[in-house]
Amino acid sequence: MEEEILKNRYEFSSNGKAIIDVTVGEIGDLFNSFDKRAIYTRRELDQDFVEYITDCVKELGTVDFEIMINIENEFNIMQENTLRKAVKNHFSYLYSIEHKKIRVEFKKFSFLFMLGVFLAVLVYKMNISENEAVDLWVGILSEGIIVAMWVAFWEATTSLIFGFRPYYSNRQMYQRIVNADFKVYNSASVISLPGFGK
Repeated sequence: MEEEILKNRYEFSSNGKAIIDVTVGEIGDLFNSFDKRAIYTRRELDQDFVEYITDCVKELGTVDFEIMINIENEFNIMQENTLRKAVKNHFSYLYSIEHKKIRVEFKKFSFLFMLGVFLAVLVYKMNISENEAVDLWVGILSEGIIVAMWVAFWEATTSLIFGFRPYYSNRQMYQRIVNADFKVYNSASVISLPGFGK
């Protein structure tokens, strides 16, 4: 059923890849309009363009795809290479951002887990029996440490199960976009390139 929906929404190339098709008047339309004075290699990509590509890749899931950019006005090979480099750099940058988030999440998980272990050892060392007569403040402190220990372990477990997944998923998506076949064409010519990184 899902495959039928994708076939209705996307064209497929002869090698079975879904085609993410984008049509603009000129190459400049793919860049941020607030950054017009900067040269193309330093300009940010248009956010609508970026979101359209990422939304399509998410919808396609594990289906292989290629990106086709239709430029209605004439363009030369230098402009095409600049666009290709800009797209590669942008999604490579997004990949590096997700990679950094994974490292931050790992540090968070490690800290919480080690905190839980430390508190567990502390509780064991205190070794306060429920039947043992202790000062009120010692009992409260012990109970507080036990609660903190379980909270630390719970947060560490939540981080391990749910925290990493979206970052790994996004990183994989951006890597797929960087490695995708990338084609730029207009009514006069078609320039086909095997991938951003090649």
